Amino acid sequence: MKLACIGPLSPGRTGVAGFTESLLPYLRQRCEVHLFTDRRSSGGLAAARRFPVEDISVFLSNPSAYDAALYNMGNHYRFHKRVFEALTRVPSMALLHDCVLNQFFAKYTLERGDFGAFSRLVQLCWPNVSSGDVAQFMSMKGDPYRFPMAGVVAACSRGTIVMTEYGRSIVLKEAPRANVLKVNFPYFPIDSGRTQTAGLSAETQSESAQAFREKFGIPARCFVVASVGHMTPAKRIDVALEAFRKFNAKFPESVFLLSGEVSPRFPLARSIERGNFKNVKYLGYLARSELDGLMEIADVCVNLRYPSNGEMSASLIEMLGRGKLVAVSNYAQFAEFPDPTCVKIDIGPSESLDLADTLMRLVSDANRRHVIGLAARDYISRNHSPEAAADAIVSFAGKQSRSEPLLPPEEVGRLLKPDNLLIRFRQMAAYNAKRLRVYRQEQGIAETIRQTLRRVSAGTQ
Repeated sequence: MKLACIGPLSPGRTGVAGFTESLLPYLRQRCEVHLFTDRRSSGGLAAARRFPVEDISVFLSNPSAYDAALYNMGNHYRFHKRVFEALTRVPSMALLHDCVLNQFFAKYTLERGDFGAFSRLVQLCWPNVSSGDVAQFMSMKGDPYRFPMAGVVAACSRGTIVMTEYGRSIVLKEAPRANVLKVNFPYFPIDSGRTQTAGLSAETQSESAQAFREKFGIPARCFVVASVGHMTPAKRIDVALEAFRKFNAKFPESVFLLSGEVSPRFPLARSIERGNFKNVKYLGYLARSELDGLMEIADVCVNLRYPSNGEMSASLIEMLGRGKLVAVSNYAQFAEFPDPTCVKIDIGPSESLDLADTLMRLVSDANRRHVIGLAARDYISRNHSPEAAADAIVSFAGKQSRSEPLLPPEEVGRLLKPDNLLIRFRQMAAYNAKRLRVYRQEQGIAETIRQTLRRVSAGTQ
């Protein structure tokens, strides 16, 4: 089978790029794969130094040359705009990295004043919803997760792939007739320079771990709590910080290290400074070798989440695969992991206290940390292999490649047909003015201006 793989690639700071490039060798063992991306959003295309890569337009010029296409779809507008547009023109398989996509469709329609298109897309997934409910949602009132809109992508596709049962339930609620495959998010083998070192003492840890301690000033005697990945409010960082404050007050020889890209609407470093949190360090976006060092020295990892986009966390899978004890939210897709493989924290008013109590019990129980870490590593090894994921994806693509999408491209085109130019201009001005007011209240005038200029220069407005 000849497969076109379409989506963002490095050096874009998106987990989708890393996922695609890690899975590619396994796909290539099973079929012929060609990579296509949006060159305008992928910068220098670091991936092209390892794999042949062409622009999405090349695929669209001759899609019949391929037996199937695999569209990697997420909610980041800049990285996935042309991926979605290609899917609407040439339906095939869609792999959803997020199952709450309304942020993507808001940028695709509302920021350009296409209120009619957005309303039709919502009603495609929720045919009984009132126009008033849609209008309230468009005005940024009410629950922002009420209309996930993954059903739009499912309706455009010949088959939809998700990586959690929770994500599958989101898709089928909005597109009950969709062909949906659930695969477990793969745990990719650690490179030769990266070793699984759960439970090693500071004296026997690798050179990368020792180098990490020296660079960031982490003494060997410290009990290390770590949180890794894209830093957003949904990761309950505020809860984790308050829990660590309580824990650190009783165990002062502890440190909380956070690493990852930060949302511009979530000034993490400023929050840590204003909150006067002791022994908390935000390390920024780490190089791979430094991230290896951090994960190696971590005694406990924290990966909370609420609300959920139905996605699986690559950093969580890596932590568990390395044999780390991870505290996760007992909610949505994270509740799907067996109890012996992690520690689950209930969402609610006592969440911060529960996490603090958990850390206090774990700090003096190295054996329990070791046992849970081993169970996590064994579970991931047996259930999250990249070989199994690649087998399932290629088989699904072969079976569904001759099926029909729920909506033919011409019907999708009708749904996306924009309002006339004058109406769009008025709606665009009103909607973006409201968004900018909200942002200005949160971040201030100077930061609002900076972010607006960045968006304009990146072509995201």
